Parts: sequence; structure tokens; C-alpha cells
Amino acid sequence: MLPVLSGTWKAVVSGLVCTGLAVCPSGARGQARQSVSGGGGFSTSKMASPAVVASWRTHENYADGSTTTLLVLWRGTPGWFVSRGGASSGSDGGGGSSSSSSSYAYEYISYGGRTFTMWFDDSRKIVKLFNQEISLKDTNVVLVDFVDSPERTTVVGSRWVEPGPPAPPLVNGATADPIAGVIMRSPELYEYLRCDQKISDPVMNAMMPMICGLMRGERTLPSGLTPR
Repeated sequence: MLPVLSGTWKAVVSGLVCTGLAVCPSGARGQARQSVSGGGGFSTSKMASPAVVASWRTHENYADGSTTTLLVLWRGTPGWFVSRGGASSGSDGGGGSSSSSSSYAYEYISYGGRTFTMWFDDSRKIVKLFNQEISLKDTNVVLVDFVDSPERTTVVGSRWVEPGPPAPPLVNGATADPIAGVIMRSPELYEYLRCDQKISDPVMNAMMPMICGLMRGERTLPSGLTPR
């Protein structure tokens, strides 16, 4: 049996597991399973560091049996995703359509009063962000910066990270984490998170060592607790 948590750490662990800061069981906020006649897949988004929200999508093409994945790291000033009420406030969703010769979909994320949309041509394995087409045949990570500055928001990089397993869950009831699974295999992506920065909200700031630790492949709970 786990020991009793302090009030602060109850908020930290509860937020980490149940509000999209970590990947949660199916049905939790920030996840969607999609299925159209051309293929099926899964998407999620969450806070990944003081400055970054990460979105993830995987899509299986039923026509040729191939699978594409995309991790987008949306970076801004520390806490850009925090609502005026002082908590992380985010949502995501999407939709799609297909025919015998084509399959299209879109995904959006909304955090901190900003909404970003990604358009997918799954038949051609292409994603379109900010009027820029990116091939998912040789790219599975996209870096977006200045997201809280509408006139400056831009794609600043894209790369391929060799596929691998998702990061294991931190606690009972959580699912494996594909976002951390990619970042923990790339020191360059971890550096992009800017985990050394601070958020003004004290409770959210207290979560950051745990969240950033997960992005490094660590599984560390507050003192007195142990991972599952």
C-alpha cells in the first residue's frame, strides 16, 4: 500500500496521471482513437516541460500496412499553456475522411488560448503545418517555436528519431508513454524542452522535476513512493 501523500503531492500526482500531463488510460482527456475506412490510429497531447506541450499521432494505413508517427514539440515562453486561472488548460481533437484512393485527416490542439491544426494526407504520408508540407516518410519529429507569439510561430526543425518502445508507465492505471519514449532516445530533443526554466505557478512548478525526469527515462515519484 502506498503511503499517504501530502496535499501538495496529491495535487501533483493526481494532475500527472489524470489530466493529460502523463498518458492516461483510454478515455482520459487528451487522447483519441480514430478509425476511418482508410486507416486507424491514436493521438494525444500533454505538457512535457515548463516551455513545451507535446502532441503525438500514430496512423496505420490499411491499404499498404504501413504505420506513420508524428511527435510535435510546441515550445513557447515558460507556462504559455497555463490558463488565466493558473492551471494547465488544454484540449485536442480531430477528424478525417477517406475514399478508395485517398485518406485525409486533421488534428488540433488548444492550449493557453491558442489553437494549432495539423492537416494529414495519409495516402501520401504528408503533414501540413503553417502552410509547410512535411513528408512523414523521413520525418517523425517536428519542432515548433514561439507558439505564444502569433506573428513569430514557426517550424524551426524536423528530424527522424529511430522508432522504439514507449516509456513504461509511472504508476498503476497509466499506459505506456510514446512521447517520452521518443524524447528519452534523443538528448537533442530533451535539450529542446528547456527543463531548466520555471513556471510561476508553484504547484505546477513542483511537478516539473517529475515530468522532465520522465522525458529522460526516469521513473521517480515523490519521496516515500515507488513506481509500479
